[in-house]
Amino acid sequence: MTTTLPLVRAAAIAPLMVWLRDSGYSLDQMLLDAGLPAGLIEDRDRPIPLMAGIRLLMEVVGREGHDVPCRMVAHAGIEELGFLGQIVMTSRTPREAFTKVARAYLHHGSHELFTLTPDPGGGAVRHAFRVPVDAEHLSFVHQYVAALIRTVALRTGHEGPLIERMELTPHPRHGVEGMSAQFGCEVVPAANRTVTMVFSDAVLDRPYVNGRQVADVAVPAGSAVIRGDGTLAGSITTILPALMEAGTEPSLACIAELAFMSRRTLQRRLAAEGASLSELIDKVRAEQAIARLTATGSAIRTVAAEVGYGSNASFSRAIRRWTSTSPSRLRRSALGGRTDTGNEAE
Repeated sequence: MTTTLPLVRAAAIAPLMVWLRDSGYSLDQMLLDAGLPAGLIEDRDRPIPLMAGIRLLMEVVGREGHDVPCRMVAHAGIEELGFLGQIVMTSRTPREAFTKVARAYLHHGSHELFTLTPDPGGGAVRHAFRVPVDAEHLSFVHQYVAALIRTVALRTGHEGPLIERMELTPHPRHGVEGMSAQFGCEVVPAANRTVTMVFSDAVLDRPYVNGRQVADVAVPAGSAVIRGDGTLAGSITTILPALMEAGTEPSLACIAELAFMSRRTLQRRLAAEGASLSELIDKVRAEQAIARLTATGSAIRTVAAEVGYGSNASFSRAIRRWTSTSPSRLRRSALGGRTDTGNEAE
């Protein structure tokens, strides 16, 4: 069972977002329907709930068919994956790329395992989730992950069979039907909910065609480990702004689903940390309200509406509770005593 809310960088669903946009879908509406903020394609380092990304993928599978994860990656592959994509694009060989990606994975996902281990005559790349993802969902997510892994080796221009053997999480009803044709090798059902793809040494050590050789890519400042402070409250706080930008205040049931917990377990674990969901939401709303009041010239009623308040009076009471002053006085203080056209009656 998880102890923090599983997170992943938005870059993980970048190929999916690019495919949706280029296929004529309303990308921002699809994101909002999945509980994600609009404009996410431009903010790929942003942490999002793993479950929200899975939800978006499953919506597209339902509309487009069981092979759509492979089609997405064929359209927009590894280069779209933000930091991990940079690692691959600046590596000399697939072995180097897989090794560096494995070292950097704590930056990318909080509840995933990615490894490259020796195998006779080659190496085995494995990916697994450390959360109880539904079996049907997992089969499509792992198809998507496997397609991305394959693109790392495809960049070599290797002729002949690319993958020696492969284990893929089976669909509960269809098993791994059709996957051998998709990946060009025998695909057998994985018994341990883990994708395994074995590549020969010839593939792993083949230099990339027209590869770009640069110094090691640095992890972006302040985001080396996506797990944050390691607390449940901290992981929830990380994604609350994005959830609130999607248009609704997250409910206990919503957060529990994203955390792969029951509501009762979520409440109990937050209480053990001295926190509650309502307090976390209130803190995020306070930070957003204060930042907007002190950094923009928007009318106070506009700021109140943007952060979820239906009236100036309720917003003013909240600001007084957070700062012991009124919205207009807080703004004047931030402006060094000046007034602006955004000020209104307190």
